[in-house]
Amino acid sequence: MTPKLSRYATRLPSSPVREILSVSQQPGMISFAGGLPDASVMPTLPVSDSYANVMQYGTSDGEGILKQNLVKWLASEGFECSAEYVMITSGSQQGLDLVSRLLVDEGSEVIVEDPTYLAMLQLLKGLGAKLLPINLGENGVDLESLEQQLKNSQARMIYLIPTFQNPTGYCYTEAERIAVAELIDRYQVTLVEDDPYRVLNFDGVFTRPICHYLKTATWVYLGSFSKMLWPGLRTGFMVAHPALFPWLMRSKQAADLHSNRLGQAIIAEYLQQGLLADHVAKLQAHYKEKRDYMQTLLKTHLPATVRWRLPSGGMFFWLELDQDTRQVLVKGIESGVVVLPGTAFAVEKSADHTLRLSFSQMKPADMEEGIKRLAKVLAQLQA
Repeated sequence: MTPKLSRYATRLPSSPVREILSVSQQPGMISFAGGLPDASVMPTLPVSDSYANVMQYGTSDGEGILKQNLVKWLASEGFECSAEYVMITSGSQQGLDLVSRLLVDEGSEVIVEDPTYLAMLQLLKGLGAKLLPINLGENGVDLESLEQQLKNSQARMIYLIPTFQNPTGYCYTEAERIAVAELIDRYQVTLVEDDPYRVLNFDGVFTRPICHYLKTATWVYLGSFSKMLWPGLRTGFMVAHPALFPWLMRSKQAADLHSNRLGQAIIAEYLQQGLLADHVAKLQAHYKEKRDYMQTLLKTHLPATVRWRLPSGGMFFWLELDQDTRQVLVKGIESGVVVLPGTAFAVEKSADHTLRLSFSQMKPADMEEGIKRLAKVLAQLQA
């Protein structure tokens, strides 16, 4: 019997990353496709007798002690907020799901960067949103394109990743953040700001959230502990404008009642002990070394026709090639190297000649061998 599915189910695309990751598990394969944190720099997972009090159901918005410590940390990062409007989520991906379901009906217009985060594309397409792209290129966000989309649409929501964007690695300047905030206030659209990579800041660039600059528009700010602590705990957070928070609380209650209390307790204790600042400094030094090494390898082994911009943070390089990168994927797998074509992140403009390469989990020897294999693939395709 064929099940009778909802329109959401029939529109919902599969995740290219998840499909490619299965190929990455083959023996001898070197993969640049995923964006997984490096387990070698994760803190030791603590064990404590105090965790016994998390066995019962908890509150939908999260543990108070975690929210209070999170608010202190966000303030140190330049974003003042109240614990009253903080919600702990099951990873920041759940936050994206909750806010999208709250704001998007079938046919609703949503403004997004092009390219953008593929899992958000998966979600919005499943909901039947009409995507309105704004170009994000080497010179940053196209403010003229953004204003035209705002002026000529009835967009309910704008989704941005302004800090070490996935997939391009671009980080908005302070001037861009202020200009974007002014446009959002002028046209009164809800900003959903996705900010999972902010702690991976290698060059000390400006990262204050755009939400900080909004005066009248509603907003939701999303973050994650996955990139700085333990991704397996699936603990993220959402800070919301007071007008939106009660509705998000209802959405959370309907989704899963509350997030993992044990994970919240472990992270809260880590924050309360004041360990995060030193750990973040360690992460930044560790990943910066990997970024710099990949930069050296790319310069050494790839042809001069390949173009990229050195990311100032995050986990990814975004490469532009002369070859169709869907062919590079196929030939790469045959040669023992897995890459992720940019087509997975494309909204409207072509990304057929782009690649996202992750350096976060790579060991130096594997990174070098993988880049050499990629270089050979590109040479074969050019021949």
